Amino acid sequence: MKTGIIIASLLLIALCCMPVAAEEPDNRYSYINFESVNITLDGTKAVVTVDYTVDTGVQVLVMLLGNHDLRYKILRSMNFEDASIQYADLNRAILHVDSASFDYGDRSYWFPQHTFLVRIPEVTIQTPQSARKFYLLQQMNDGIGYFDTPSQL
Repeated sequence: MKTGIIIASLLLIALCCMPVAAEEPDNRYSYINFESVNITLDGTKAVVTVDYTVDTGVQVLVMLLGNHDLRYKILRSMNFEDASIQYADLNRAILHVDSASFDYGDRSYWFPQHTFLVRIPEVTIQTPQSARKFYLLQQMNDGIGYFDTPSQL
């Protein structure tokens, strides 16, 4: 009888000491917290600069074991087809996307709707003509049309 009371008391104390299960923030993918994304469009190509933070405990593992998993998670969360990472560290990654936009000829292009796998606090999309900022963006429902700048001879 005493053992049952002791076990029940320990379980009750353990339940009270457990942290409340909180929903992960929308800008989090695994151990990465995304802060901003800057997409620079040039013809059909895009350079995507991603700013983020990596959880403190994981930073040591990334430094010791390499950043292969970090690179994979960044590519996955940005959700671009045919993207490759040119650079990645614990705070920033630079991706190149070869076919980010459709070429309609006559130097006109269309960057179609896009869905990230996380909610990005700040997204900037730069074309040769303008820059547009979006906040708390996960899915861009409308595309962006733009013109390429003529080459200087």
